[in-house]
Amino acid sequence: MKVLITGGMGVIGAETSRKFVREGHRPVVFARHREDRLISDIVDKIDFEAGDIVDMPRLLGVIKEHKVSHIVHAAAFVGAVSAANPALSIQVNVMGTVNVLEAARLFDVKRVVFTSAKGIYGPVLGEYGPPHYKPMPEDMPKNPQRIYDSAKLMAEQTTLYYANSFGVDAAIVRFATTYGPGKTARHGKMGVTSQIVENPFHGLPFIHPYGAEAKDDFIYNKDSALGIYLATVAEKVPSRVYNIGSGVGVGLNDIAAAVRKRIPGAKIEIGPGDNFLGMPYPPHGVYDVSRAHNELGFKPEYDVERAVADYVDSLERMRAQGI
Repeated sequence: MKVLITGGMGVIGAETSRKFVREGHRPVVFARHREDRLISDIVDKIDFEAGDIVDMPRLLGVIKEHKVSHIVHAAAFVGAVSAANPALSIQVNVMGTVNVLEAARLFDVKRVVFTSAKGIYGPVLGEYGPPHYKPMPEDMPKNPQRIYDSAKLMAEQTTLYYANSFGVDAAIVRFATTYGPGKTARHGKMGVTSQIVENPFHGLPFIHPYGAEAKDDFIYNKDSALGIYLATVAEKVPSRVYNIGSGVGVGLNDIAAAVRKRIPGAKIEIGPGDNFLGMPYPPHGVYDVSRAHNELGFKPEYDVERAVADYVDSLERMRAQGI
């Protein structure tokens, strides 16, 4: 198997690249710019190719040159930058995905795994929201509110179209609320779950005015990478769309407790409320991950305490390397 990972140096892409390396593969990492910070330990075990997913000739050339058999499409235009540039968000997140799928069709790629997001569901209401937090299934109604989430849903539908109409074998993995090294810098204020770890690590307080009562499904990036890997190597992906999360409702204070165990004296204060992201709609909910478990064999390996410990260890290694 030769896997191409678009966005393979990003927050989730880096852990995905690392997962494939650990499983004995040499992935091709396709990204606009080379940024080794999150993959400094595996740079000699990957093949880097500079390129943009909107550049179809370049994408086709890389796939042909490396005889790519599988594609993980994790490249995306995210966050506030996406919201401020809706046309570019659609160009990258939708048309870039079309390019990946078209390339897969032309070269008979065996599997495409598209990485999607919880935001495609939009407001989490009724029994799925607070205080009940009934697990959210994949077929729950979709009502995205942001351009990024709308683009992700459009890209999902396009992926399914290529699968149903052209026989492109594809899987879609929808992540719950992700956290891990790099998210604070790259996702800004949406990286609350990473700030609660990284601020104390750097000797800074984490003071958040609201959200202590919220429960959410937090997934550590190494578990996100595990979900991607399993969706890539599975013999079959009968349902095509899979929630990838912990399946457990956790609050910010639960994460704070784990941080204090690892960083004694950490100053963390969280105010009341049930929307720690400060969104104009209720965004928090817990995933039903039974489909991924039953069809892919997915089982999260990192609960909050183990994830925080690994997170801090990763930050310590990066600091020791001067990163």
